[in-house]
Amino acid sequence: MDSVLAQLEELLAKVIKEEELTDCFLIEMKKKDSKVVIYIDADEGVTFQKCKKISRKLEALLDENLLLGEKYRLDVSSPGADKALKYLRQYKKHIDRKIEIHLKDESTIEGVLKNIEDEILTVEVSSGKGKKKVVELKTIEFLDIEKSFILLAF
Repeated sequence: MDSVLAQLEELLAKVIKEEELTDCFLIEMKKKDSKVVIYIDADEGVTFQKCKKISRKLEALLDENLLLGEKYRLDVSSPGADKALKYLRQYKKHIDRKIEIHLKDESTIEGVLKNIEDEILTVEVSSGKGKKKVVELKTIEFLDIEKSFILLAF
């Protein structure tokens, strides 16, 4: 990892230890030239206020130690609905939502996330329609997951 990104990650860790931000965690950080993009998530959901607070506090630290120099661009946001879930703690706020799970064995499971206990997800999978509809619960170990996406209904 780039040493500047490692230092940025340390600064971010300090910022999110503050009272209103303790449920926040880093998803991804990218740096290109003088631009840094930070994607965060939060157990209680990412709000504009949380992003703004993290950005302001991080900017103050960056200005203080000139890690990125005097001119830089910092963007702090949530990863967005199109990004894959990366950490187990991200799944908890999506219980009762439709999910598509790609497993390491290259199979895919689509259903409704019903429960998470320890590192085991329970997904309600439906097949067939009408009187022939069959609903079953499948359990999936988190370690068997390659990537997952929340399926949004419009």
